[in-house]
Amino acid sequence: MSAENTISGGVPYFTLNNGLKMPTVGLGCVSSLFRGLYAPLTSFDTQMLDGRHRKSEGGWRNVQGRPQGKFRSSFVAPGYGNEEEVGKAIRESGVPRNEIFLTTKLWNANHHRVRDAFEASLAALNCGYIDLYLMHFPQAEVDGRVLDATEYPTVIDTWKQMEKLLETGKVKSIGVSNLSIKHLETLLPHCKVIPVTNQVQLHPCLPDAALKEYCEAKGILLTAYSPFDDMQDCS
Repeated sequence: MSAENTISGGVPYFTLNNGLKMPTVGLGCVSSLFRGLYAPLTSFDTQMLDGRHRKSEGGWRNVQGRPQGKFRSSFVAPGYGNEEEVGKAIRESGVPRNEIFLTTKLWNANHHRVRDAFEASLAALNCGYIDLYLMHFPQAEVDGRVLDATEYPTVIDTWKQMEKLLETGKVKSIGVSNLSIKHLETLLPHCKVIPVTNQVQLHPCLPDAALKEYCEAKGILLTAYSPFDDMQDCS
C-alpha cells in the first residue's frame, strides 16, 4: 500500500479499508517498564533523561511536547499503564482532537469483557472518542492463564464483540495486533467487519514478506511497531 497526500502536521497517510485516513508515522507509548530504552521514534515515555521508567512524570512530560510537532498519531494500551497520561497530554497540547489519530488496545485479560474494557480505556483517555481499537493479542487470558485457541473467548468471539463497539459511535475503526497468517485465516471467514490493520513487530532485521502480502490481499494494512528496535544484532 502506498502512502498518499499529507494530512495535518505534514505527515503522509494511508487510507484504511473503511475509507478513514491514518498517518503513516505514529509515536508509540509503550512503557520502558518492559525493556528499558526503546528507539527514539518508537516510544513517548522511554526518552527519560535518566533512562528509568517514570510513567506519570517522564511519560507525561515527553508526550506533552510531541503533538506540537509532526506527529499526529499515538499508540497506547491499558497494559502499558499510560492511557491517562497520554490523554492528558493530548487535551492540553492545543492540537485539535480531529488532527490526532489515537489508538489503544484490548488487553489479553479483557477478552471476556470487551465493552467494559473499551469504556474503561475511553474514560482513562478522556479524549471523546478513539480512532482505532486493536485486539492486542489473539490469545485470551483468564486468572493469569493463557487460554487454548479453542477455549472461550476465542479470537472469533472477541472480534465479534469488538465489531459491536462500532455501533457506539465512540470508536471509528477496529483492528488486530500480533496476528499471524494462521490466526487471520481462522478469524477472517467470521468477520462482518474486516480489521483495518494488523499491527506487528517489523523492522529491517525482522521482515515478514509473506504476512505483508497476505494482509494486502485481504485489504488489511500491516502496521509496524518497534520499527527501530532490536536492530543492534542485525548483521
